[in-house]
Amino acid sequence: MKKLFCLFSLVLFTTSIASAQDEGNIVKRDRIQRDNGIFIGFGPSFTLGKNIGDYSTGFNFETGYLKRLNRILSIGPSISYLSFKYDPAKTSAEDADDLYVGIADNLNTWHERYDQFGLPPDYQWDYGFLLNLKGGDISLISLALNLKLNLIPIKDNTKFSVYAFAKPFVASANRKEVTGTGERYVYEAYEDDVDGLYYDTNDNTWYPDGYVDDWGPNAFPALKEETTVTGGIFIGPGVELIPTKTISIFAQASFGYTFPISMVSTKSYDFTVEDYLKEEFPMVKEGFPSVNIQFGASFNF
Repeated sequence: MKKLFCLFSLVLFTTSIASAQDEGNIVKRDRIQRDNGIFIGFGPSFTLGKNIGDYSTGFNFETGYLKRLNRILSIGPSISYLSFKYDPAKTSAEDADDLYVGIADNLNTWHERYDQFGLPPDYQWDYGFLLNLKGGDISLISLALNLKLNLIPIKDNTKFSVYAFAKPFVASANRKEVTGTGERYVYEAYEDDVDGLYYDTNDNTWYPDGYVDDWGPNAFPALKEETTVTGGIFIGPGVELIPTKTISIFAQASFGYTFPISMVSTKSYDFTVEDYLKEEFPMVKEGFPSVNIQFGASFNF
């Protein structure tokens, strides 16, 4: 995917140079009356692809300045904000039928309280954890270089324009700290009121046994809030109404790729207690692709 974005950006940039050369001296004498613009835009954002962390929808906001170099190419800086909230519904273990499971015996330190009942060394049972998390929101504040290519040359009386753009950027990416619980379950068992032992009930059911893991930065350093400097690129098409008047409006869609950032991604791990107990679980550092829809307006002068 990164190669695709880089290739598209290179083609867009090369095309813009070639188009500017084709205009030649005629364009230099035929400048647009309002060739400066300050714009603002916002809209929804969506993750792109499979297993892009435990996130789904987000929000984007951008403001910036564009200078028309000629009737085809505009360039300028912008600053943007992109955020994605952690989505509990996308966490892998959502209920007792979808646990991080394993086999326990009475020698396991997680089950030392069963030693008092004199269970044999080979006594085993299936158990698992139901994970419930909160926090983990991702936000990016980006500084971008905008390269905008009008597919049809702009004139002072142009009412409608179609364009393509590329926005390479550097960003500060922040992932909020994660907290939550891991509730332990035992398979096909119930607790006897007399001696507290668990017995096989043969009813194909998971039962909570009362043990709960507290998840948070103090117990698991990987869950701490993290801020990193990263980068990436946005590319895409757009349409603009009345681009040469004082006020114009636009709508555009961008396909973005952000270089690896820290995020919650339970689906990057297996449904095993071994993965559940890993120090880095459920965090990963991977590239973050997204689709961003944006609506906005430009003040041209």
